[in-house]
Amino acid sequence: MKHIIKVIAIVCILFSACKNNTPQDVSGVYIGEFPCASCTGIDNTMTLNSDGTFVLESVYKGQGDDAVFTKTGNYSVENGKVILALETSPFKYEIGDNYIEMLDIDGNKIESELNYKLTKQE
Repeated sequence: MKHIIKVIAIVCILFSACKNNTPQDVSGVYIGEFPCASCTGIDNTMTLNSDGTFVLESVYKGQGDDAVFTKTGNYSVENGKVILALETSPFKYEIGDNYIEMLDIDGNKIESELNYKLTKQE
């Protein structure tokens, strides 16, 4: 009986380890609006390409000409999070079902009732 329990425990550990190391395909286009302290909102369009590159286009609404600010670079997926490699600081997003959610600078969920999710487009 003890042998069976040990085997079941080992199998469970192996399955959970495999699940955590499975690469996630997050490529696609994600859209959403983030809160803004000095404007009416920030419209974001994030394109995650299958080659590991990204394009993030942001429009600060209500600030004149609605200029598009574009950031490009590479991203990686680590421990269920998308990490955008930027010169200033890396942005981190948690991967959800058909969305990614912006995290704080330490990689933790932002505790707020405001929206920090970008929804994957079909």
